[in-house]
Amino acid sequence: VRQFEVSAPGKVILHGEHSVVYGHPAIAGPIGLRTFLRYEAILPTDGANSGRIVLHFDSLPFTSSVTSTAFDEFLRDVDCAGQLSPEQFLQQLRTDNEFPFSRYVSEQPTTAKERYSLAVALYIFNRVLRTEGVTEVHGASFRLSLRSTMSIGAGLGSSASYGVCLAAGAFVLSRILKGELTETSFGQWSLASGDQLAKISGWAFDSEVIMHEKPSGIDNTICTYGELIRFRRGDPAHRTIHLQRPLHVLIVDSGVSRSTAQLVAIAADRRKHFPRTMGQVFGAMGELVEEVIELLETPPAPDYERLRTLVTINNNLLRSLGVSHPALEQIFRIAEQHGYGCKLTGAGGGGCAFVPLPDQYEGHDSYRELVQELNEAGFTSIPTTIGGGTGVKLTSGVTEEC
Repeated sequence: VRQFEVSAPGKVILHGEHSVVYGHPAIAGPIGLRTFLRYEAILPTDGANSGRIVLHFDSLPFTSSVTSTAFDEFLRDVDCAGQLSPEQFLQQLRTDNEFPFSRYVSEQPTTAKERYSLAVALYIFNRVLRTEGVTEVHGASFRLSLRSTMSIGAGLGSSASYGVCLAAGAFVLSRILKGELTETSFGQWSLASGDQLAKISGWAFDSEVIMHEKPSGIDNTICTYGELIRFRRGDPAHRTIHLQRPLHVLIVDSGVSRSTAQLVAIAADRRKHFPRTMGQVFGAMGELVEEVIELLETPPAPDYERLRTLVTINNNLLRSLGVSHPALEQIFRIAEQHGYGCKLTGAGGGGCAFVPLPDQYEGHDSYRELVQELNEAGFTSIPTTIGGGTGVKLTSGVTEEC
């Protein structure tokens, strides 16, 4: 197989962020923005090619490589499928000054983002290949390129989308190296079976452990299966929400980084000091989630005006927790001035907000004016859809979407 590409969507939390921490339901689903992993075989040019694996991270940008001989040693010496758990590897990353896999790679990471991106990629490829019975790459030469159409660290599930791409890419590679997947049979092969998707989601969860220590498992599930879901913390059984049709939204990036842990602590502190009042706020958020689900599943299509109003109500509830930010407030104000609802998504304190859009929004003057004013204010905005798309996807060629 000369080339293939896997991709996975990002995600947004529609409603229920923060209240989900206290046992209330939340809704999250996939968006049309995706992460891509492209595999390209490197053909020998002079007959002396001993095999080389190149990893390129477009968003950083950063490139590292490992010889196929060194990669075989890596598969033999390091057991990420058994002895080295994701939790143990995370502690290594945190405590060791030297990059854990430094002896195998040629170009060493120099920043925290490079360090974690390369570490997770090598760990997941080792874990998947060893699990699937691959012990060597037989001198293969190939390039793995990763890119994303979403902002990194903005609460859009970029790390889970990245993990799903790594897991799916490594799984496809295992089939190529074992001779089960060839150029001839590629057209009849897909990542569609329940067993395959469960494996990919599980490996992506492992990558989330390394990136976030204690993930909920929701992000990797959404990015793998591509479903809009209702979930409750601690309950492994989530419910798929059957949308009548995809929702149009405008994702707006505040450009402000934030710490999820700090924002959860801010909300917890407010709950501690005002337990009865904040208990009612969290309860209202939970009831709002159920009302939104009813709207989303009501044929022939959700009532846009009611959805917009519920978005505004929920955003005001989130404001009461103290998790907004001046940049987010500016986004809210601009949206409201043009007649749109808007709310933060995720932890708040920066990150992204989303604006629900009506059908045929492209033809509305108010939409064009909204995007123009957001742009003039320095905010990046991207129209996309929630639901109605696909989860992890495999193609034989390379898409033009970037």
